[in-house]
Amino acid sequence: MLTSLNRYLIVMGIPGLLAISFLDSAAVPLAGGPDAVIMLLSWKDPRLAYLIGLVATVGSTLGCLVLYGIGRKGGEKALSRFSPERIARIEERMRRHSVWVIFGSVIAPPPFPTKLVIIAAGVLRTGRWRMSGAVFAGRLVRYTFLAYLAANFGDRAAELIKEQYPAVSMVLIGCVVLVIVIRLLRNRRRPAPGLPLFPSSRQ
Repeated sequence: MLTSLNRYLIVMGIPGLLAISFLDSAAVPLAGGPDAVIMLLSWKDPRLAYLIGLVATVGSTLGCLVLYGIGRKGGEKALSRFSPERIARIEERMRRHSVWVIFGSVIAPPPFPTKLVIIAAGVLRTGRWRMSGAVFAGRLVRYTFLAYLAANFGDRAAELIKEQYPAVSMVLIGCVVLVIVIRLLRNRRRPAPGLPLFPSSRQ
């Protein structure tokens, strides 16, 4: 039944892509996912490539909101096997770096566990707008890149993506990691709240 639904949505074109990207990000199993549909539609009509990337981004963001809601309502069981101290550390990292962690996860190619990251954001009560913004930005980069390749390179796009996308993803993720490291270093150099920057010496 899901296979028939997938074929029907592909035939629908851009509206079908919106549904496919939503269902895929909401953890409904569909063969192929939105990547192949983005490339197919962009190859057939290059003039609409950027619109196609934007539509897929919107659908994916809405689907991630579904997973996020699942995490907020019942995802705590997934963290119950960890100690309270470890959960506290994870929560602190998500609070301080959640946007960058989510951004990197939605750019990364399969089999990166993006859905687990989104559920964890819900469990740890990451802000809904922060999560949505990070997903939208990351997916827009990824899907626009796919649409651009398909529109400009046609049937060679799949081969180019297979060869180049993992490297491009690693560069982007590396930039995200670098930003997090820089933020950590800056936070360590900041004085503790309530303490003077230059303590007075004893007389």
